Amino acid sequence: MNMRRLALDPAKTDAVLISHCHPDHYADAEMLVEGMTKGGFRRAGTLVGSLSAIDGTNGFSPAVSQYHQSIAAKVLRVKAGDRFEVAGMEVEATGTSHSDPSGVGFRFHASTGDISYVGDSELTPDLAGPHKGCRVLILNLTRPLGSRVPKHLCTDDAAILAKQVGPEVVLLTHFGMKLVHEGIGKQAKHIEDLSGCRTLPAEDLMSVQVGKAIRSTRSRGQELVEEAKGPVDLDK
Repeated sequence: MNMRRLALDPAKTDAVLISHCHPDHYADAEMLVEGMTKGGFRRAGTLVGSLSAIDGTNGFSPAVSQYHQSIAAKVLRVKAGDRFEVAGMEVEATGTSHSDPSGVGFRFHASTGDISYVGDSELTPDLAGPHKGCRVLILNLTRPLGSRVPKHLCTDDAAILAKQVGPEVVLLTHFGMKLVHEGIGKQAKHIEDLSGCRTLPAEDLMSVQVGKAIRSTRSRGQELVEEAKGPVDLDK
């Protein structure tokens, strides 16, 4: 439904990427494969996933059925450091430290600059390295300030990671309920103040365009621009 609201056609999907084998990260994968292959009537697109997501490892069952794997044109099992190509764009799998040991993040080497998705992970000494130099850094922020738990990022650690990587824009997503109750805006401000990086909380139906400037259009009709001018209400 949300893809339709954003005028995105599932049949034009080039690839489905799964970072790890937890259901909040793969629940829609088979439906997207159905769209990518036009209901299985054509073998098309690439399915990419961690070893756990594709084969089932470390006590996990595969996230995608053998049938859905069979209708994709290509299936790739990736681990940290692997590089592959999707629709002419190079993508690199990056390491994580999470309760799924084979989980990965992704760095997209786009023509307008790199976009890095860290994936679910706690902060480690090696986490920032593969993402340095990206223009946009996407962080899964589960816990608020002063509320660290193993294998996930809290606001304190996200600020450190953002400062280490130094992107133009940090996008925050994957919010835990405790963080929501304590205020997403408060967490974003802390990260921006400490890291010096423009920090934006993601919203449903939010889209980001990475060109000479990085622009984020929100579902409420607001636009945020790279130069940190703040929100501009497009409906006025």
